[in-house]
Amino acid sequence: MKKEFKHFLLAIIAVLALGSCQEEAEPNLPSPSIDNVEIGLNNDEIGVIGEDFHLNADLLAGELIELVKIQINPIAEESYETYWDFELIWEEYKGARNTTVHKHFDIPEDAVEGFYDFLIIVTDQNGTITEEKRSITIYKE
Repeated sequence: MKKEFKHFLLAIIAVLALGSCQEEAEPNLPSPSIDNVEIGLNNDEIGVIGEDFHLNADLLAGELIELVKIQINPIAEESYETYWDFELIWEEYKGARNTTVHKHFDIPEDAVEGFYDFLIIVTDQNGTITEEKRSITIYKE
């Protein structure tokens, strides 16, 4: 009987030891949000090569903002004269809880005419990322 009790006790200890090693579920971290997006000179989602391009967006971080980035990427189904993409990163918003991004930048002279995906990417200090994608047209005047 003592032998059976020892085996029973060892089995319970093993189950408890294994059970305590299970990973805890990942926490549900709050993500940043992107609202009131305006892109293009008159919010027309059009960019002119060598000219000013307007971006305005309200950001709210889940924790605090790490960085704000935009990307202009070619669309897979489209044809282009040559490959072109573009990226800007703004770290000045780091540490903000909420902010309005109001930026003007030139569409580079080496840009290629066509339809593109315009991505606004907000990375939070808790590691979450939110993207807002719009379609834009870039042409040479």
